[in-house]
Formats: sequence, C-alpha cells, structure tokens
Amino acid sequence: MNLEISPLVSIIIPIYNSETYIADTILSCINQSYANIEIILVNDGSTDKSEEEVFKFTDSRIRYFKIQNSGACEARNFGIANAKGQLYQFLDHDDLIENDKLMHQVNCYGKNGNDYIYSGTMGSVSGKIRTIDPGYELYKKDFSPENYFETKLSYFAEDITTGAWLVPSKLVKSTHGWDSRAGLNDDGEYFMRIILNSIGIIFCKEAIFYFRRDVPNSLSKQFNSKEVYIKWFFSYQSYAANFLKKFESPTAKKLAWKALSVYYISSYPLYPDLLKQCKAQMKELGYDKPFATGGKGFLIASKYVGVENALRIWNYKRKVTKLLKNA
Repeated sequence: MNLEISPLVSIIIPIYNSETYIADTILSCINQSYANIEIILVNDGSTDKSEEEVFKFTDSRIRYFKIQNSGACEARNFGIANAKGQLYQFLDHDDLIENDKLMHQVNCYGKNGNDYIYSGTMGSVSGKIRTIDPGYELYKKDFSPENYFETKLSYFAEDITTGAWLVPSKLVKSTHGWDSRAGLNDDGEYFMRIILNSIGIIFCKEAIFYFRRDVPNSLSKQFNSKEVYIKWFFSYQSYAANFLKKFESPTAKKLAWKALSVYYISSYPLYPDLLKQCKAQMKELGYDKPFATGGKGFLIASKYVGVENALRIWNYKRKVTKLLKNA
C-alpha cells in the first residue's frame, strides 16, 4: 500500500456569525498532536466579529478566505476547491475535535488506505464541558456500506455527524460535493454518497469529536417552513436514488423504502402533499406502508395497530400535551 507517511490533512471550516465559538474551534485544530494540517477557514459573509476572532491567530497553517454569503454547502465546496490535502476533516464553526483525533484516524488510514472512510467516537460540548455521548454503541465497529445503512435506517439511534469523519481525497473527488438542496440534512446526504463510493467504514475509537449542543440558533431546531421540509424530503429521496444505483434488488429497494420512511414518520402530519408523494414512491418500490422507526413505545404501538394508526395516536398525544402545557 503506497501511502504517504505523513499525509496533509485539510480541515475545512465554513464560518457564519460564529464570533462566540470560532476561536475554540480553531484552537482545537491548532492543538492537534498531528501537525501536518492546513486549516481552511471560509467566511461565508459573516456580519458579526467572526473575522476579528480569526485574525487573532497567526498560525501559518491557517488559510483564510472570505466569500459572499452562499450557505454552508457552497462554503465547504469552496474549501474543497482550494484544499491541498490527501485527507479531509470537515468541521462546523462551533464544534471541536479532541487533540489526538486526527493522529488516531491518520494511523487507521495508514493501515487501510484510500478506499475507506474513517469514523470516530461521538461526544458533546456545552460551554467548556466535554462529554462522551451515550447511545452510539451501534456505530462502534467497522461497516460495509450496506450494513451501515441497514443499521442507520433500522434503529432509532443518533447519527454520526460531520466532524466525526476523516475522508480520503479520493472519496471526496468521487462525488459532486455538498448539495444545498438537502437542507438541514446536507451532511447526511453528502456522507451517504461518500460512504457508497467507499469499500466501507473503519471505526477509530480514540478519535473523538464534540458536537456543540448549547447553540441558541442551531440549524437543527429550524424546522419552521415548508421549504425546509421540501429540502429534507429531497435528502431522503437522494438516499433512495443512490441506493438503487449502488445495490442489487431487493436490498436496494428495501433500503430506499426505509430511507423514505424516516422522512414520512419524522415529518408526519405536516405537508400532506409531500407525505402523499413520499408514500407513492414507497409504493413504486413495492411497499404499501412505511417502515416503523422510532422509540420503543412507537414501535410497540406500530406492531399492534399498524404504523399509520400509531402515527395518528402519537400526533394526538402531541396535540394534547401542547394544549395542557399552554393551559
């Protein structure tokens, strides 16, 4: 296996109005025990003091760019176009990586090569407190692409998010980049395509990533318009379309059905026209009802009364809970 002994890692960070957090994020990169890195900061039209925070750093490995506001996907694609590394670490502007994160993943890369993507251990940061997240046991192993998506779509579990991955340049170049049409699930949609183009996932236990959970205006909380749901639906349609290209039937159809079911169950009962379209696509795959995915109570209810009736019951419970809360 002809791999560089010390490959350059390109850390790509889109920045938008992150004056509160960006310094800590940059420090987590500068403090990496693995030194052969470039830190590509793409200021996506920030209107706060993010740039001032960036200019406080003098590390020669930082490469700073400023573009018109185009969204995080385009900022990351700009970063990719300007990166020089053999490996890529994508990082949001408020998240952190443990000091040895890249060292452990580069070591895994040295043993396994360019055809794999490298995952790590998920953690959270709130203020200055870092913790390892519970509930990720399903992902603490190596995977083939098929087994990974079977796991991801069959269980109600947390998702591995952007900063946990380390991606060889070969895989980054194998697909068309980050797609803004996927909206709030742009990371899931992007890494879905990367994983499908890989041989599989190598889990690097000691490589720890911290997702910041104390951000007041986190994008994950902004499911507040039909446009958001249209984009969310697109992301799962993309899952389905790419599964059908990659896998043989009936595996491809089964995984595509499960992906569409995640959207259907998670968005129910909002925007019936989108739900109708989603269900029609399931029917084209040979399935008359969604795959049951959710918490333990929902799965039990689905088993006895069916998925659609369980959704109606859960929606009624939400309405009653909201009324009682506002009473």
